[in-house]
Amino acid sequence: MDIKAFMQCKKPRRSGRLEGKEKAETKSKELRQNPLGYFDMLPIELKFHVLHFLNVEELSVLTITSKSMRNLIEGYRVLTPAMQEILAKIHTQSACLPVPVKKQSDVIRTFQQMGLLMKRSTCLYSTRDRLKFVTEVLTKIMCSNSDKCENLAGCIALNCFGKFLHTVIAGWDDSECLRVFDAVCHHTAILKNVKIIVNSKPGKHTQMEFQIRAFFRRVFVDHCHTVQDRAFWLSRILKQWPMVHQARLLYVLYGPAVEGEVLWYDVCESSPYNSEQSAAHFNELANALQVLHCYPQEWSEDDIISVLDELTSLPDEWLAENIAHLLILCGDNITSRLLVSKAINGRIRELASITTSFCVVCVKSSFSLSYAMTVVQIIVDTLENPKDRQSYFNNVVEMFKELILDTHEFSDPDDTHENEMFFLVTAMSEFTKKVIHVAYKPLLS
Repeated sequence: MDIKAFMQCKKPRRSGRLEGKEKAETKSKELRQNPLGYFDMLPIELKFHVLHFLNVEELSVLTITSKSMRNLIEGYRVLTPAMQEILAKIHTQSACLPVPVKKQSDVIRTFQQMGLLMKRSTCLYSTRDRLKFVTEVLTKIMCSNSDKCENLAGCIALNCFGKFLHTVIAGWDDSECLRVFDAVCHHTAILKNVKIIVNSKPGKHTQMEFQIRAFFRRVFVDHCHTVQDRAFWLSRILKQWPMVHQARLLYVLYGPAVEGEVLWYDVCESSPYNSEQSAAHFNELANALQVLHCYPQEWSEDDIISVLDELTSLPDEWLAENIAHLLILCGDNITSRLLVSKAINGRIRELASITTSFCVVCVKSSFSLSYAMTVVQIIVDTLENPKDRQSYFNNVVEMFKELILDTHEFSDPDDTHENEMFFLVTAMSEFTKKVIHVAYKPLLS
């Protein structure tokens, strides 16, 4: 019989050195198996102090190494003032304009990295919780919440947030992006301001118009990399309003603007003198229409034509020459569809006005009149009645006559556009040559 049976209360004899060695080996094994390794031995304050020496990009990379590291960095992001310091610097830098372009790109890149950090550190969160973090950043960065933002036109704060937002939501499906749009708009109450301007006289709230222009473009549209993405966000901005308000809002977003003010009446009173001025005035507007035209899921051709019709009557009827400038920049698809629509509806006078304007624009911009003749061919092919075709050509000639007489009668000796009469006469002459060549081509060849 084992004598130990009678000595149950006696502690077995063991070496203290071996016990210490065993504990050290156990602790070492636990640390090796821990996702954070020996870093886990440090107290939380010291861990945060170490993380403070890493930049945003390095923190972002660490979040994808393990769940424990992601949780640690998420806690660091929420609890430390480092990110708040970055947000606080934005308006301070913007107040010292002009900010060098290189510096602007560096700041925007920092926000891209912040977006990537938030995207990775909150990857297991619900969309609702992630949107809370997004709106928190928006609250801190909005110009209306800062007493240091003195120049909205040059402030980079909204650009930074736009880059941050698009980095966070990259890869999200359309339904989630729709929730993002609704959350951001609700948080800023921007739609309330939109309702005010679309129901007011154009130009009455100039500052509010430019705020809306800057917000929607810099937050939602400008950082899109594909046409489909731009069309999606533009559709979210426009589609919730009636057609006439869609046109007005589109002009607020992409119409000509100078020094923080949208130029409403320039398109009704004067026209660009050359192709460079034309591009400066209408290129962004034409590009926006092309983007919407490439998104048939929500925009039919009739929708585009309706918006274009409403657009060219805001705030009053545009000069025909400005309509021609816009259509040339819009491209053949939109132009031909608009002309066909007007021809089908018997709007002969408007077609004649557009045709003469095309000719004048081509002459002013040193383009070939072949484009204008293509327009004429589309109109003639659509007008099935010979009387309508004859009426169309008669109206074109009468329109040239009216333009020349008006220019002669109302010309100002101090007017800088001394060559206006020359352009009109040249346009009529070149148009006549082209028509004669087409009409008598068999006899001339």
